[in-house]
Amino acid sequence: MSAQCSVVIITWNRRRELERALDSVFAQTIADELDVVVIDNGSTDGTVEWLRDEYRHPVRLFGFRRNEGASHGRNAGIKLAKSDFVCFLDSDAEIMGHDAIERCLKALQQSPSVRAVGASIWFDRGRTRAFCLGGYITRDGHFDQKRTHSETTDPDFLSTCFAVWEKKLLMELRGFDPWYFWGIEDMDISLRARWNARRGEHVGATRYEIVDGVHVLHEMAGGGRHYQPDDFSAAFNAYERQRLYLVLAYGGVGEVLRVAFASPVRMDEIGAGVWQRKLSPKEKLKAFFLYPAARLLALPRNIFDIGSNHIAASPMPAEVTRTGN
Repeated sequence: MSAQCSVVIITWNRRRELERALDSVFAQTIADELDVVVIDNGSTDGTVEWLRDEYRHPVRLFGFRRNEGASHGRNAGIKLAKSDFVCFLDSDAEIMGHDAIERCLKALQQSPSVRAVGASIWFDRGRTRAFCLGGYITRDGHFDQKRTHSETTDPDFLSTCFAVWEKKLLMELRGFDPWYFWGIEDMDISLRARWNARRGEHVGATRYEIVDGVHVLHEMAGGGRHYQPDDFSAAFNAYERQRLYLVLAYGGVGEVLRVAFASPVRMDEIGAGVWQRKLSPKEKLKAFFLYPAARLLALPRNIFDIGSNHIAASPMPAEVTRTGN
């Protein structure tokens, strides 16, 4: 029997969180019809050994020797998927309803113009603190905080915390861009689908839907992160680099120049949106001088990279044979 959906989970040093994520997958009403793929990004906390020797449910396990980033991992997952539909689930997330994936597949099958669907994603089980209901972005490549936390209609992007895509569309879009090592890769691929659709590169208009009644818990584990979000220098450098690359991809050189020079004078807004706090004078000084300069120096390479076939270029992890398989 062929799988209805392939569930792809990328993980790095999240042994405990991963067990809850996987258990929520195998609690689904169509669990017996799911192809579950776990790709480990070089964990050192015993994740691979636990999955190989102890985990009770059937998963296909693959591993990289080092952390290759989420985009390379997801591209490998796309190639490994045995189904026509691919569900991405973060390793620190948990599907909150037993029929969530089944509902998502029905939504995709009912409307030909909907080629990917998502869920309402929450920070807490009581569903009082929204992480991402529908994904919306501003012209400057930021989360639109107000809309993202309150709206679900016609979103700009679907969070890869949980989303179900047509595999065919993911292949057409050439996969996830590895320039986005930490975050924003889901914005990029989602915008690429809508951008291409408007220019006739796909049949019909590509749009997304947040499926009513489907909820996911995203506890944002402190472990398993390349660096911590409150590490300003590391996180801001990566975030700005990636955000402005997104602007370059969809607005062109003129737009990225505008945003790069405007960003330093909007530090309070950026700090509130990303870190939920005001930035210190030292942090603002770094942002004012360092990040626009770094962004402009990277422009030539970025222009060359846009349009690459990311799936074809991504490395493949080695298969790990599970005990008893």
